[in-house]
Formats: sequence, structure tokens, C-alpha cells
Amino acid sequence: MQLLQDKSIKDFILIHVIFAVLAAITLLFPFPTASVDGKMLVLVILYNALIIIEFNLKGHDEWKSIWLFSFILSLFMVFPDWYLAETLGALVFPTGGLPMIGGSIPLYMAGLWSIPFFIIIFVGKEIQKRKSIEMTYGIVAIIGVLIFVLSELTLVNLPSWTATVTGITGNLAWYIIIPELLLALSAFICYEYILEKKIWMTIIGAFTVMIFYIGNASFFYFLIETLLL
Repeated sequence: MQLLQDKSIKDFILIHVIFAVLAAITLLFPFPTASVDGKMLVLVILYNALIIIEFNLKGHDEWKSIWLFSFILSLFMVFPDWYLAETLGALVFPTGGLPMIGGSIPLYMAGLWSIPFFIIIFVGKEIQKRKSIEMTYGIVAIIGVLIFVLSELTLVNLPSWTATVTGITGNLAWYIIIPELLLALSAFICYEYILEKKIWMTIIGAFTVMIFYIGNASFFYFLIETLLL
């Protein structure tokens, strides 16, 4: 319970409880004219707004740097999603009422990744303050896989996106599990490196993580979907 004495952790939990309630209302309440991509866009805006308001009102400087890196990385993550959908044909996003990036990717995807990235990096930093770096990396990897796997398995029910590959359990494509584990780790490690550096380093760092992920996704898609299956 000593962790709950930390103001930053208490605020983190509170913000995510508030967001969970808002998300449940937004997704479960039958708004007659609301499309899935419209609801998701609202939630992405709400989450980022909550984080921004919180670190400005409470003076959480670390929140600000984590959010900035997470949001920039999320913007870059449009490219892997676009590549997986258009080039590999590994996933499909349903067409909603809003414009699609490149005709393939819903607008909300440009900010959606900021949610798991913020959670993963924040939790990783808090663990790092109390435990060894080896344990930190291990927990970051586990949290990352859990978040990404649960997203793959649950968001299909909206529907948000659908995997269209051979190796699949539910909506979880096998080839993407290791790349998403490495994505969580690389995002955390990169944040450590660019911390307190200039904005252009943050942008380059985020771009590097994205390229690393798209390379991993391509390799494991080839390994599992082409060679093994």
C-alpha cells in the first residue's frame, strides 16, 4: 500500500479509472448516429486531454515528457498499420463515417497507440525507481504483451480491426506477438535515452522505434505466415 502514498501513482490510477468509466459509457451506450471510429476518436481525444490537463494542473513534469514521446510515437505508428493493411494484407479496418488515412487507416489510430505507450512507460519508470533494471525490462515486456494481446482479442468486437492471416487465435495473429513485446521494450528503452534531450531527438527516437517495429513485424510475418504456415 506504500505505493499509493505516491501522489503521481494515485493520480495515474484516478485518471485511468475516470477514463475507463468514460470509455465504457462511450462504447456501450447505444448512441444512434455514432459510428465506431467516431467513438474511438472521441476516446483518444479524451484520454490525451485528461493526461495533458493532469500534468498541467498537478505539475507532473515526468508525465509531460512521457506523454510527448508516446504521442509522437503514436503518430508514427500509422505507418506500420498502413503497411500491414495495404502491403501485407494482414489486417482490415472497417470503413466508418470518418475519413480514412490513405483510404485504409481510421483517424483515431494516429493517437490510439499513445494510450498503451503512456501506461507502459509510466509503469516502467515507477518500477525502475524501486527495482533492478532487469526486473524493469521484464515487467515492461509482460505488461506490453498483455495490453497489446488483450487489445487484439477484444477490440475486434467493436469492431475496430480484424486480423486476416492464417496463424490466428481469436483475433490475435501469432506473428505479431513477439514484435509487440519488442515494441514495448524498445519504446521504454528509447524513452530512457531521449529523456531530457531536445525535441528533435524525441522525434528521431520515436521514428527509430517505429522502424524497428515495422521490421520485426515484416520478419515474423514472413517467418510464420510464409515459411511455417
